[in-house]
Parts: sequence; C-alpha cells; structure tokens
Amino acid sequence: MDIMKALEQAIAHEKEAADQYREMARQAEDIETRFILEQIAQEEDKHREALIKRLNTLRLMR
Repeated sequence: MDIMKALEQAIAHEKEAADQYREMARQAEDIETRFILEQIAQEEDKHREALIKRLNTLRLMR
C-alpha cells in the first residue's frame, strides 16, 4: 500500500470514528457522557483535518 492510499484510508477511518462518537453522544443518557463523547468526536475531526492536509501536500508534490 502506498502512502496516498494509507492516508485516504486513515481519513475515512477518522470520519467513521467521529460519526460513531457522535452517535454514542446522541444516545447517552447523561450530559457528562454526551459532552465527553462530543469532545472525542471533535478530536477525531482534528485528526482527519491533519491527515487531509498531509494528503493534499503530497498531491501537490507529485
């Protein structure tokens, strides 16, 4: 697997993880749990954005 494919897969996984945390937050019964799960989802979004930037940089280099 080349780096481009690896980054594309990692980006997809980060999105899936963020979506899962948001769904868990929606289902959570208490506000503290919802808050923590939303924070985790936001961290996954940041990871995804960092990976997208790396992928875009690599695309510019080719």
